[in-house]
Amino acid sequence: MSTPQTSEPEAVGLGWPAPTESGGLNQPRRGWVAAGELVLVGLLVWACLWCYDRGTVPLSRVAERPELDFQHYAGNWIGLAIAAATAAAVLLLDAGRQLVLAVRTRA
Repeated sequence: MSTPQTSEPEAVGLGWPAPTESGGLNQPRRGWVAAGELVLVGLLVWACLWCYDRGTVPLSRVAERPELDFQHYAGNWIGLAIAAATAAAVLLLDAGRQLVLAVRTRA
């Protein structure tokens, strides 16, 4: 069985864009964007650790069992710490992408 041959006209304006001299991917200003994102990553990691520290509260020991340690985990602070860590990871990936685009040259 053969596939039918269709001759549809090609849509206008849907091809690859023509390369321009000024619109290349190699843009050094992306390095500054990456540096700013790395600063934000540092702040988010600090916020993550701070939120996690506030979310874990040691409880009093039991007199009969002094070897047992109890922790109370506050869900709102732990959730905020996870959200900050996730945002830091996404920004770190984007900072790497921005750095690659800042230093990459066209062949």
